[in-house]
Amino acid sequence: MIKLRYKILGILAFLLIYPFSMANALPPLAAGSDWLRDWSGTKLVLTSHTGATTDAAKILAEEFAAITGAEVEVIDESWTDLLAKHQADYAAGNGSYDVLTWAYLWAGNYIEGGLVDDMTPYMESDLVDPNFDMADIPMALQEVYGRYRLASSPNTEGLWAMPYKFDVYLAMYRKDLFAEAGYDGCPTTYEELYEAAAKIKANHPDMDPLAFPMAMGGNFLSSFMAMNSGYGAGTPDSWTDGNLYPKMHQAPTIAAVKMMKKLMEYMPADALDYDFDKANTAFSQGNAAYTLNWNAYMPAVLDPDSSKVTDKVAFCGTPGGPEGRYSALGGWVQGISSQSKNKDAAFQLVQYISGKDRGVEFALNGGSVGRISTANDPKVIAKYSFYPLLMDVLKGYTGFGTYRPWPEIEKTMETYFHKVMLGEDPEKTLLKGAQQVWTQAKRGGYNPGATGPRP
Repeated sequence: MIKLRYKILGILAFLLIYPFSMANALPPLAAGSDWLRDWSGTKLVLTSHTGATTDAAKILAEEFAAITGAEVEVIDESWTDLLAKHQADYAAGNGSYDVLTWAYLWAGNYIEGGLVDDMTPYMESDLVDPNFDMADIPMALQEVYGRYRLASSPNTEGLWAMPYKFDVYLAMYRKDLFAEAGYDGCPTTYEELYEAAAKIKANHPDMDPLAFPMAMGGNFLSSFMAMNSGYGAGTPDSWTDGNLYPKMHQAPTIAAVKMMKKLMEYMPADALDYDFDKANTAFSQGNAAYTLNWNAYMPAVLDPDSSKVTDKVAFCGTPGGPEGRYSALGGWVQGISSQSKNKDAAFQLVQYISGKDRGVEFALNGGSVGRISTANDPKVIAKYSFYPLLMDVLKGYTGFGTYRPWPEIEKTMETYFHKVMLGEDPEKTLLKGAQQVWTQAKRGGYNPGATGPRP
């Protein structure tokens, strides 16, 4: 009787498994997963940076592994190390990774450098998620995150990456302190913010009302670039013209940097040492009335375990200047390593993580998702009230440079902006900075002098 029972169970198990093996798919464990293939025996390595978005991606990677039979390893390391590690692995021909994630501002290094594949052919294949829905990703993100339009691009129409960590620079402010100062909402201009900071300081002499990320390492430029566009430096690239000719010495940037210098009157004495974490902590601990930061930092401000102001905080777009109101766009993307030995499986993993069907799950687990449907989902809004704002602010956006020398050029620009913040003459100092940027761009293989004389 026992032997007969085992035989029956074995036949039932075979009948259950056989149709799925014949269809080259595994039982769908998540909605919309029947497009996935059986990747049993395949190992995939995804390399990323430490943080909440990667922690959320690990959950989706585990789901993908359970559905497809693949083994998926997610390596998370400090973001400061990734570009150099990826370049070194590529140069050595090791092929250690299948899925790469990178800050979009490094695009030139990954795309011109040959580290990643154009995903256009994959998007036209039977490997694609039929419900991926590119139209659900705002056009601004498709352009900034996925395309590479410079003349030096291997394919200006190529799709090089998918959104991974969606970052928009937003403002957080204390509703109670601004109301006390006579404001019924968030300042819409930098001049209004300056006036509000003075009133809050008068009401609370022991508080430094403003806490902006101002340190080197991309912090200052993140806080400054929307202001730079608002004062007329251009968009989406406020740093150079179409041929990468530097503009940081021109009148709009001079006006913007003078405004930032004024705002420093209401920042801590060590404001130039404030990075994203330090500014976020100052605000969440009640030591500042207003701060700017990437939306990925905002869940901590809403978490009562890490914040003293969860019931007092409100969110809005960054202020505008004389030429309008813009938002800074940051973020990370992911694509297929050109040296991967399992590119088809890697593409399906990228699609699974960034797909429409997983957007809400990704966001609720701490990921930062750049999808319209996710931003408007009631469950997401209930947990993270700033999400609808992320889509609205993309109507006018500005961003970082993406060409190969950008990491070096970013350091140069921040160095010279810091000099102005410390009291040097803006016109003379930023002209010197522009001259150095021009030299760095030339050394990187570009021709920024094509549109005019060297500054």
